[in-house]
Amino acid sequence: MQPQKQDKQTEADTETADRRRALREGFIAAQGWQDVTLEELQADASFRRYYRLQGASKPLLLMQDPPDRPPVPPYVMVEPFVKIARHLRLMGLHAPEIHAEDLQNGLLLIEDFGEKTYTRLLNDGEDAKELFGIAVDALIHLHRHADRNNIQLPAYDEKLMLDEAMLLPDWYYPALTGDKPTDGMKESYKSVWRELFAKLPQDQQTLVLRDYHVDNLMLTPGAGIWRCGLLDFQDAVLGQFSYDLMSLLEDARRAMAPELKQHLYDRYMAGMEGRVDKEGFDYAFRVLAAQRHAKVLGIFVRLFARDGKERYLQFIPHVHGLFMQSLEDPALKPLKDWFAAQGIDIAAPLDIKK
Repeated sequence: MQPQKQDKQTEADTETADRRRALREGFIAAQGWQDVTLEELQADASFRRYYRLQGASKPLLLMQDPPDRPPVPPYVMVEPFVKIARHLRLMGLHAPEIHAEDLQNGLLLIEDFGEKTYTRLLNDGEDAKELFGIAVDALIHLHRHADRNNIQLPAYDEKLMLDEAMLLPDWYYPALTGDKPTDGMKESYKSVWRELFAKLPQDQQTLVLRDYHVDNLMLTPGAGIWRCGLLDFQDAVLGQFSYDLMSLLEDARRAMAPELKQHLYDRYMAGMEGRVDKEGFDYAFRVLAAQRHAKVLGIFVRLFARDGKERYLQFIPHVHGLFMQSLEDPALKPLKDWFAAQGIDIAAPLDIKK
């Protein structure tokens, strides 16, 4: 019986793949690009797929986020991508230009930024100080812009931050200990975070791109902040000034030298002088760093355990180190005390066997 089930699943997967391919090809043909081929690019952690149009007269990418993937319709991620991209471009930031769209089928034809991701450039030895400086300047521009909040998006509120923080007990804790968290543990864990979130500044609100790190930044032609090409912002929310800077400086996939981190932090604060309260910003940076690292630890385990994406396991030791570093901050003492009270040796590194 088991092989029969596998055969049925294979047939269903093939039908889905054929249907999605037909949608892609029909969409491209409708835009007048009959004589091109689609080169699939490396997939990321999402359901989105990207295809480069080979043979087109200008650099173009096809983005496909199919509505038949989980969660089911009406959850189609291309709609917020289009809205946010256009908002960013109106503010002078370099999000991809949208050339054509089919929102119902989750298809977009967008500007192709090329191959110069920050990750690739840094791996090739490019000047990190210059590259990160452009990215920090783009954040300063965004956070100083009068229209930054002039867009309807979800709030990065307590509920959303708690939901993300719960990824640690829900996914990382079982992988670390072999046990499931009790309801009592989860409720006390939430209580700690609620106390920490209650002290976040309420006057430092902006559009938060949410995954502002080197994998989602590209060096593009132009001058100034236009050289910083922005990707993967469809999950953007309205939240704290500090979040995207923290995401950049405490990247889950890449370590940053302490002196460079301090230089970039100071560069941001100089650019925002008179516009943010430093004490409130510092507190938010530290608390949200711990929250993000807790979330990412859970996500990376989930990507492996649920989705079979093994490559994210390599980043867990680095993120675990960032989380442990956060717990040494006096502001995060309640969270460190929670782990001790539960008898959880969070300092022990997680070692998942593939």
